[in-house]
Amino acid sequence: MDAVRRHAVATFSRPHGNLDENLRRLVAAMSLLTREDVGLDVKLMRDIREAPVTYVSIQEHEDVTISMFVLRHRSRLPLHDHPLMYGIIKVVSGIIEIKNYSFIQDPTESLRLSEVLVKKEPPRIISENDPPIVLTPTKGNIHEITCPHSAGAAFVDVLAPPYGSFVPSLGPRSCFYYFESDEQPANPETARFVKSLEHPEFWTDVAPYCGQ
Repeated sequence: MDAVRRHAVATFSRPHGNLDENLRRLVAAMSLLTREDVGLDVKLMRDIREAPVTYVSIQEHEDVTISMFVLRHRSRLPLHDHPLMYGIIKVVSGIIEIKNYSFIQDPTESLRLSEVLVKKEPPRIISENDPPIVLTPTKGNIHEITCPHSAGAAFVDVLAPPYGSFVPSLGPRSCFYYFESDEQPANPETARFVKSLEHPEFWTDVAPYCGQ
């Protein structure tokens, strides 16, 4: 986990330097992560808890945050975005299904809109044996993650810049949730979503980090 922390800060601290090369090294380091590295308590995936998802904070930095999400059977992180952010996801236990959508409009301009037009990306099933997924400010940024397996799942999430960091002329980054608009485009490869700062069916509880 120390290598992931080090490469995450090196990749996203300002100035960025060679972003592509640093990102490649970060992804390589995350590929090696195991449930033992992050001290995952597997009971969190199986316990009957009030919240559908458990959040574990691993590192808070002004340029990057690292956390872990623990999902129980059929729970989900509903459709949401990482506004002008990179997100790297590595499953460390179980299986997740991820559905992604990419911005068609300029992502900065999309932040100003109440509805957005997006391109559908192929859904993916990801296990702990698969490499990390990289979401960019434009590619696959809007996404939903579900846990289809009865044993639960957990993944490490690296986000940069963090939520709450400042976007020039727009203010602090906020997480938006997305809901299908009543008016959908004729093209089946695209979709139109309405944005909201709240989701009535999603909340998390928290657990301490017990890893390296």
